[in-house]
Amino acid sequence: MKKIIFTICFLLFIKNTEAQVSNYSSMSDLTEDKILRGGDIFVIDKLKNSKNIEATGNTYLSEKFKKGSIEFKDGKKYEAMLRLDIFNQTFEIKNNDGKITPISINENVEIYLDEQRYNMHNVMLGEKGDLAILKDIVVNEDLSLYFLPRKVLELPNERAIQAPSSGYSENKQKAKWKEAHLYLIKSNGNYIEVPKSHKKMSLLGIFNEKEYKLFRKQNKIDLKDEDDLIKLVNHFSK
Repeated sequence: MKKIIFTICFLLFIKNTEAQVSNYSSMSDLTEDKILRGGDIFVIDKLKNSKNIEATGNTYLSEKFKKGSIEFKDGKKYEAMLRLDIFNQTFEIKNNDGKITPISINENVEIYLDEQRYNMHNVMLGEKGDLAILKDIVVNEDLSLYFLPRKVLELPNERAIQAPSSGYSENKQKAKWKEAHLYLIKSNGNYIEVPKSHKKMSLLGIFNEKEYKLFRKQNKIDLKDEDDLIKLVNHFSK
């Protein structure tokens, strides 16, 4: 998974204001100066490569903007209309005037969307490591479950060619954005992709093999079902 991001970083201006941690600032207070905090957020000024590709679908987890919040480690919180661009690994803010601003975050910023927490993680899958935005599902000290929103560009296998009486025309099939979401288990500091089969899960060595086999049979665990994965992680976190 590659982050295709070209950023222009703004100099930051931090105001010393007295505010309680529990208070949210309104959307009208959400200015660029207030969003950009100590290098934790960068405004993206770029022509998105993903938008230049002729493809059906889109790169968003949900194309509709939803009410959410941006929260900083210093306790400051801002409400905003947000959506997640999976392909570019950025969030987009829709201001009151309709302006859309893409932002890139780091590990010091938490995004809440649909009452779910999203944060940047340094994920190592196989031999490749990268920063990825993950959604919290179950967060325990020793064992955690995360949702990795992901979309891939599915290219057409072939081009359909028609041959009318006068010459020919070529009907190009369009590429398509396809969901390819993953669940990750974090164990001993490592992020591990949840496989689709119980045999592969047993071979990962995350759980005691005999206990895992008994538990998943008794509870009819489906590794593609989020609720079942929550049961599994909570059971082995005891």
